[in-house]
Formats: sequence, C-alpha cells, structure tokens
Amino acid sequence: MLLAGVALANPIVIGVIVPDADEATDELTAAVARAAEHGAAMAEEEHVFNAELFGFDFAVVLERATGADAVVAAAERMVAEEDALAIAGGVSFAEASALAAWSAERGIPYFNTGSPDDRLRHGLCEATSFHIEPSAAMYVDALAGWYVRSGFRNWFFVIGDDQASADQYERTLWSLRERHFGAREAGRVGFDGDVDAVVSAVQRANTDLVLLYVRPDDQVRLLEALDEADVQVLVAGFPYPAAQTRTFFAASRAAAPRLGVDQRATAWEATLDAYGAREINARYLAMFDEPMESTAWATYMAVKVVFEAATLGGDASPEGVMAYIAGPQGVFDIWKGIGVSFRSWDHQLRQSLYLIDISAEREDPFSMVSLVGELPAIYMPGTDPVERLDQLGDLRDRTRCAF
Repeated sequence: MLLAGVALANPIVIGVIVPDADEATDELTAAVARAAEHGAAMAEEEHVFNAELFGFDFAVVLERATGADAVVAAAERMVAEEDALAIAGGVSFAEASALAAWSAERGIPYFNTGSPDDRLRHGLCEATSFHIEPSAAMYVDALAGWYVRSGFRNWFFVIGDDQASADQYERTLWSLRERHFGAREAGRVGFDGDVDAVVSAVQRANTDLVLLYVRPDDQVRLLEALDEADVQVLVAGFPYPAAQTRTFFAASRAAAPRLGVDQRATAWEATLDAYGAREINARYLAMFDEPMESTAWATYMAVKVVFEAATLGGDASPEGVMAYIAGPQGVFDIWKGIGVSFRSWDHQLRQSLYLIDISAEREDPFSMVSLVGELPAIYMPGTDPVERLDQLGDLRDRTRCAF
C-alpha cells in the first residue's frame, strides 16, 4: 500500500476492546473472544510494520472487558491514558450501544465489530459510529435471496423473547414481501425456553424451512431437539458472530448430526480464495494455527480502516479520520472484491456475505466448512457494484437514522 501523503504526528494509537475470555460463560463466547483478540494482534503486527516503513509509530492497545459499563470504562482509559484516536469492539447490543453513545459524547470514532442489531443503524445511530459488522437487515436479505432462489416456499419462524429476534422476524417478512417474492410465512412460535413446544409447532406446520431467530446457544438446543424428533426440513439460524465460529459449527454437528450440518450465513470465511482473501487467510492460519473467522476479520478490518483513513488522509485526529471515512475518498479494500464504502445514511459498511456448508464428516477445523455461495454478485455485467451491494440491508428510504 502506497502512503504517499503521510505526514503524521507520532504515535497513532487505536484502541480495541475484546471480550474477557476468562469471564466467558460458554465455549461460543470464548471463541468470539479469542477471534477478536487474534484479529487485533495480527492487525497490530502488520500495520506496525507498514508504519515503520514510513517513519511513524503505530500501536493497537488492547483491553479485555465484558458488559456495557466495562467496555465504556475501557474506552475512556484508552483515550485518556493512551491517546487512542478511535475505538473498536463491542460483541453485544448492550456493549455496542453503550460505546456508540460514549463515542458521540466524546467525539471519538467507534467501530462496531460485533453487533448486527438494526437499532444501532436506526433510532440509536450516531454520526461517530461506523459498522464493520453486517447489519441484521443485510443478513436477512442474504438469507431471503439464497433460500427463495433455492425453492423454499414455506417458512416457519422460531422467535426469541427479545427485541432483536422480533426485529429480525419483522424484517424478514418485509424482505419476502418487497424484495424476494415467492415465499410465505407458514407459521411462527415464540421461544421462551420450552424446546418441546417448538418441536410440536414445527411438526404441525406445513413448512420446508425453519429459521431459528434465537441466541446461538439456543439454536444448538433446538437443532438437537428437532433432529431427535426426525424433522425433515432445512433448519437455519440467525448468524450472530458466535454462530459463525468453528466452535458453533462443531457443536451444531455434534448436537444434530443430520440437521446441524446444513447451510449457514457468514460475514467472512477462512476458505475464501479470491480478492486477496487467500493471502490474509493464509497469514492468519500461519500465525494462530486456526482459521480466520468473522470476528477476527471484522476486528482486523476496523484497524485497517482507521490506519488507512489516518495515513491516506494525512490527518490522524478523530475528526480527520471520520471526515475521510465519510467523504467520497473513503473507499477501502476489505478483500471481498471491489473497494467498498460506508453508507452515508447509517454508516454501515457495504459488503458481500457468504453461504457455507458444514461437512458431516471432516474433522479438521479448516476443511469442515465449504464455501458454497456469495451474495450479491458484484461483478454482474452492466450493473453498478454499489447498487448491487445495496441489495443487502436498508436503503435511505427505510432508515430511521438522523445524524
């Protein structure tokens, strides 16, 4: 990367907040924590090297914190004590919304690397927040595009007892009604922990697709119960970051040998072999001896975006970084094909999403997953790539965000 205009004060510091793996209550949370920490470590090593070539200092400061109050305190420390010019992190809605509010108050750019919740892109949006993690609306549109084109016509929904799950369900109905025609709702059931009630409802439904809009650990529980009940339809779940880990894929397969090896949506895939992805995936595998997963990719990309905005823009202040990202020059290579930008109306990063298939037999973490699809097809002749990418997620006319 050529940094012809670099003339920066030293040092440039980016703060990254990752979950505290020691406080993780389950293997899925621990997997996300490990991926975030590894993504930050790799980003620091590679960008420190780049900075040294051009004669300025660069650092990634890492703090482990879990919970809204803890992540805000960590962000404040990194700004006050380390002079961090930007903060990245947040793996839950509570953490991300707290960091977004803090960033607006402090005037420090915040990069959401872990919460897909659409409320952060609508009523709770902030001009100082930028979303590397795909939005729930983007994931929903990708699922709708894949499954409608694959011929699934009758959709049954299992909806958790939280606002995010309800929003995912409503957004899916909108997508089926306004963007992807040919499918209908075959029924729905709320999930409050009663697995048997869900199994009975699915068995009574005339459906060929079941969507689990519940937490990743509950997805595994329900997959196991549906598998044991000999349910004969495709069962998929909402792709929270924890549900995009090899740990989740292994748990899904172990709990439900038949239903737990179906397709899943992801923001990144370690077997992606195009657009420069092969190289970053290989470097990550060599460094950590494990596949690069979505949270690692998102954390790395947050550092990369800030580094490039500061250096190419020639201004390492928080205001300068945000101005570069939001301006017409704010186009970034995220190893998904073309250069991409953040949408002006909600600061969501445009990007493709992937469909993977979990192998029923392969034990190696790298090869246990096969990449089977990408949406949208950004290189379709005669189309604008930005318009193609905007097929995923909410356009300006649907946003409730007001910067």
